Amino acid sequence: MLGFLWFALWQTAGIFLALRLFPSLDRLGRLTLGSVCGSVMAIWTPVPFSFLFGFSRLSHLLAAIIGLFLLFVFRPKHFEIDRQSLRRGWMEQRAFILLLFSPLFLLCVYLLLTHTLRDIGGALYTGQCTFGDMAMHLGFITSIAQQGFFPPDYSILPGERLCYPFLCDSVSSSLYLLGTPLRASYLIPAFFALAQVFCGFYFLAGSICRRRGGALLSFVLFFLNGGLGLIYFGKDHSFYELFTGFYHTPTNLTDKGIRWVNVIVDMLLPQRATLFGWAVLFSVLFLLFRAVFGGEDAFYLPAGVLGGLLPMIHTHSYFALGLVAFCWLVFSALRERFSARWFRSWLFFGLPAVILAIPQLYLWTFHSVNGNEQFLRLHLDWVNAGTENWLWFWLKNVGPVFLLVPFAFFFADREQRAAAVPAVFIFLLCELLVFQPNVYDNNKLLYVSYAFVCMLSADFLVSCAEKLRSRPVRVVLLSLFLVISLNASLLTITREILSGTPKNAYRLFSRHDAAAADYVRYQTAPDSLFLTANNHNNAVAALTGRNVFCGCPSYLFYHGLDYDDRMELCRQLLTNGDLFDREHAKLGIDYVYIGSYERALGCCEEHFAAFYPAVFTSGDVTIYKTN
Repeated sequence: MLGFLWFALWQTAGIFLALRLFPSLDRLGRLTLGSVCGSVMAIWTPVPFSFLFGFSRLSHLLAAIIGLFLLFVFRPKHFEIDRQSLRRGWMEQRAFILLLFSPLFLLCVYLLLTHTLRDIGGALYTGQCTFGDMAMHLGFITSIAQQGFFPPDYSILPGERLCYPFLCDSVSSSLYLLGTPLRASYLIPAFFALAQVFCGFYFLAGSICRRRGGALLSFVLFFLNGGLGLIYFGKDHSFYELFTGFYHTPTNLTDKGIRWVNVIVDMLLPQRATLFGWAVLFSVLFLLFRAVFGGEDAFYLPAGVLGGLLPMIHTHSYFALGLVAFCWLVFSALRERFSARWFRSWLFFGLPAVILAIPQLYLWTFHSVNGNEQFLRLHLDWVNAGTENWLWFWLKNVGPVFLLVPFAFFFADREQRAAAVPAVFIFLLCELLVFQPNVYDNNKLLYVSYAFVCMLSADFLVSCAEKLRSRPVRVVLLSLFLVISLNASLLTITREILSGTPKNAYRLFSRHDAAAADYVRYQTAPDSLFLTANNHNNAVAALTGRNVFCGCPSYLFYHGLDYDDRMELCRQLLTNGDLFDREHAKLGIDYVYIGSYERALGCCEEHFAAFYPAVFTSGDVTIYKTN
């Protein structure tokens, strides 16, 4: 209950703040910006106190005092409801709310509910898209809350500072710390972030597009993005594989070069940093657009403050914001000839955006990137890397939207073209450089480019349709375009829905793993160190918040960490009893966790059973205490 109140406090404070800061926006706009501000404050306000008192209830209490102060200062002077204004706002946004937002939001809520630690017979299940990443995020959430150490270390590589943008998870850590169950702690902030992403994108699209139909269509094209991947089914891949195989969908078919995954099921749902980063990014871009192209100078400062708080929520979103802001800064400088007003306005944006970001980058990002050549290197042609024709690669991945891009840019007005120039700039950078160890992760920037492309292309397409006199012809052509553009995404989403059903769900943790996690959580010290296998679905790391000697190499590699020696030592300790006896005290290992993954490595279980007491046994899981 306390966790719910904590999150509600910040959502309310954010909305009260937005009512004062953004009087020129409509009610849904202020509600969206207020919810974003509330989530950002819920994430950030405990951080300064956590440096002093750890990530503790005391830090959250002190942060809550600030929240209550903001509630008092920014409380509305009266609570009378302007029914006429509400009705007008509803009429203006009803197409978006009824046709787009509500169905997609409810779909995402359903998928999260079926994919997040779903209890089936005591075991915990998930769906296809969250099978890989969810365990990592659960580990961040539980370890930050349970250990309280701040800045936190990796629980899967103890002693190494956690440099992944972990604030997307610490908001759930706050709820978990305050007594909210782990599943609810994971879900509640995600529900709000999804609504913020959808609304933020639509308001940005509504500002750039000249036609309401263009904004609505761009929303569909972005969130239901697909390509021509269906051409590979029926011959090279069966439709049975599509609905039952692990990542054999028309938007994610790596052996055929299909890598333009669907935004909803492969970006927003499994990748929490992207979800929370875009929740802030789209709203910041909306504010910055209104400031640069709409002359609303009062929006520069809040855009800069929110943008400056982005790096440790999602570093790629902060980078994308910087690239977009640079393009718009150049355009506005040429338009206003470097006037005093131009300089002052961008100073209001740039100073907080940079000053607030520098400590984050210095403490976390640069610590991870420094000396690692994998974070910035020359790499041509993204994941295609010249394996097939460049035009064909992008056409089959993006679909018909790719063909519209040059025409959309050519026929756009001067302001629209200037607003969408960042799409070209970001795309070219991502085709030439890689900004992290995993080349594929450039898509976190490419999708921001794609967002602008969707807005410009959708507006162009609607303008062309309006010129057709025959309504039936207009409907047929638009329907044909949508069928070709959306079929891959709709089939991918259908596959994801099926993967969350009890019959087809993916088991993350067995009932014995879950029982062991309960024991560890309640019967061991928060700073205990466990020797386990390095499987990604590690119950100790994900569900208990305890440290494991060496965790999943897939997570560690893509975060740019050096783990090879420790991973090899981990294997040796599990399989060589004499080595374990000599080294475990020096290494600080408190417990050995033996389950199916450890036995698959050939662990010397007989040695542990002979020399160390078994403090927990359930099915195939046994925990030995070593001190």
